[in-house]
Parts: sequence; C-alpha cells; structure tokens
Amino acid sequence: MKLFPKIIFTSFLALNLNAEVFSIFIENDVIDGQDKHYTNGVYISYLSNKDTNNSSKYNNSFLDFISKIPTFNNNTKYQTLGMTYSHLAFTPNDLAKKEKITKDLPYAGVATLDFILYKWEEDFFHEYSLTLGAVGASTNTDGFQKSFHNAIGGEEPKGWENQLKDDFLYNFSYAYGYKAFKHDFSYGKMDLTNNFRVDVGNYNRALLIGSMIRYGNNYPNNFNTVGKFLGVNENKLLNLDSKTNKNLAWSLSYGLAYSYTDYFYVANYDKSYQLDRLKDSIVHVVSLDTYLEDFVLSLSFKSSNFVRIDGKSERENWGGINIAYLF
Repeated sequence: MKLFPKIIFTSFLALNLNAEVFSIFIENDVIDGQDKHYTNGVYISYLSNKDTNNSSKYNNSFLDFISKIPTFNNNTKYQTLGMTYSHLAFTPNDLAKKEKITKDLPYAGVATLDFILYKWEEDFFHEYSLTLGAVGASTNTDGFQKSFHNAIGGEEPKGWENQLKDDFLYNFSYAYGYKAFKHDFSYGKMDLTNNFRVDVGNYNRALLIGSMIRYGNNYPNNFNTVGKFLGVNENKLLNLDSKTNKNLAWSLSYGLAYSYTDYFYVANYDKSYQLDRLKDSIVHVVSLDTYLEDFVLSLSFKSSNFVRIDGKSERENWGGINIAYLF
C-alpha cells in the first residue's frame, strides 16, 4: 500500500499529452455545520485535448487501441483522456470517543486514481472509467485530518486507531450524458443535460440517473450534469474550451438525481458496524459557475441521504469549490 502515492505521481508524469484542463476540487460538510460521515474530499483532475483519436498527430499504439472501443450510437468525433486523484475522509458522528463506535460510519481514509476515457460529440458523451485505490492507514488520512482540525481550531477526531484496515480498491464505471434541451434568449441561455451512471467493483456498486437544468450568460458548451454521488464532476470540465470569455460569464444550475447504492465499501465491508445498505436516495445539486478567460470558479451544494442505520437514514449536506484552468 505504501507504493500507492508513488504510482499516482508516476501516472501523472507519464501522461505526455497536451493538457486541455486542470482542476482542483475541495468538498466539505462544514457548510452544514457538521463534521461527520463524508467529512472531506480533495480531488485533482486532468483532461487531455479532444483529438487523441487523431492517429496522424498521436502515433501511439495505446491511443490506437482505445480509439477502437465501440459505442452504442456509432463512432464519435472526439476522444479525451483524463485522470483524477481523490482523497476522502470518513468519520462517525462522535469524534470525542476513542473506542470503536458501532451503528455509525467507521473512520476511513480512501485514496483513488481514476483513469478516464471520453468518447463524445458536442451534445452527448460516453465515459469509461477505471478506478484503482486504497483504504486504510496507508492513505495517511488520519494525520491530514488531525492537522486540518488543529489549524482551524476544530474538535480533534480521537478514534482513528479504529479506522478500516488497509485494503485494495477497484472499480469500473460507465456513464452516458446528453443535452436534451438548449435555448438562447435575448439575454442569456438555458440547457438541460441528462446523465446515467453505473459503478461496479469492490469499492462501489451503484446506479445514478439525473438531470441538470442551467441558466446563464456566455457559458461554454460543456456538459453540465449531476455527475456522480461523491466527488468532482469531470463531465463539466469536458469541452470547456468551446468558449472562453474576456468578460465574466456565469451560470446557475439545479440538478436532481435518483441513486441506488447496492454496496459501498466504507459503510458495508465491515459488518460489525451494523449498517444497512443505503439503497434508494434522492440527490439535490445546486451549482454556481463563473468563467473568465482561462479560469473557471465553481461553487456547489449537494444534499443526499448517506448512512442508513436500523432502517433509517438522515439527509446530509456538503459543499464544494472547484478551480479549473485551461491550458
């Protein structure tokens, strides 16, 4: 497990394509005045240019291979590669107890690396993603969270000695999104983007279906989807370069999704915590995005049920901030 941070660093160096966009996303439940369950996430994302299927420009056997991956609605015009490094922290509700707490989420640190392939057109995309990662002390999440809480004067989490043990995580996901509606007004414009996502593996087995409606002015023709249950939404980084703005552009979005979770490692692997499977959940997403030249600043708010105990679950809220830069 100690090799995992080195693998992440090497993977980013090895991707020798010209970057289209680089982003950093931070998510936290402080917006809800809470510090429990999914308490913090840090995500670093990279998407390549959209022409990696151009064999005359990229003479590479790997790119030739993935260019031949079929889609159910014929060949697509563009192809984009990406990677996302994620570092997530999970804790129970009571941070003061040192002993193991049952009937609540365990302490857990998760670090993953997503390898992403987009095959897309202007109005739809296919996303294939392979996730490799680790859970446990090897992720060094306990030290990071304790340092963060000391810096902000928050309560020190004292039960990290009970965190989930080291284990290897893997997952595969497929997502499809399409723009169901677009309209220009005398001032501003609006669109509606639907997406479907399925995850399988030992980390997460889930299904999500959602729609996101957006209104704004001069925003790019990117894919404004609900994305996924947790973490950064790489879909919104795709095709950001379709429009850059010397003056401030903006958009306001609302998304609604249904999520079915059959299995989530942090909540369901260790049966001694006596947690139920989450199963059905309704997810709400609100996002404010601003665009200025090569920079994008996004603020988001997400609300969903997260942990299910004795047949009951509570709705939890978390907020995020994303900064993206186009090369």
